[in-house]
Amino acid sequence: MMEAHAKEAVRIAEADHGLILDYTPESISRLETVLAARISVPDSEQEEVTRIWGAYYGEVFRRKFPGDWIMAVYPGQLNSGRSDAGEEMAMPALDIRGSHIYPLLKVFRRLTIGPSEDLAAFYAKVAVALDARRPEP
Repeated sequence: MMEAHAKEAVRIAEADHGLILDYTPESISRLETVLAARISVPDSEQEEVTRIWGAYYGEVFRRKFPGDWIMAVYPGQLNSGRSDAGEEMAMPALDIRGSHIYPLLKVFRRLTIGPSEDLAAFYAKVAVALDARRPEP
């Protein structure tokens, strides 16, 4: 399901913004351009927009660091910025060799907080940590 949402993101980026998203880490800057153009997403559309762009962002991780999409409760949910943060809620996450990454939450924060929630910087930081945990050949 998340792969289908990511494909929709690729389609929308090209159709609406003339940008090619190719699942590479370098495409994250183009994803940022798309998200910057969507600075005022109505509350009624936030879940869908977060799912589509978060799925793409997650697929960038998953294709570089093989893992699985799972449903997981974010451990720091009270700091998520959501109005219903007092309730535990499972959300799509990536399980990469035991590390859980929450790309939808990061995209939600990017959409609601703004550019300070830099997706490329977050990717770079997580990639370093995941590279350090790669099993020996």
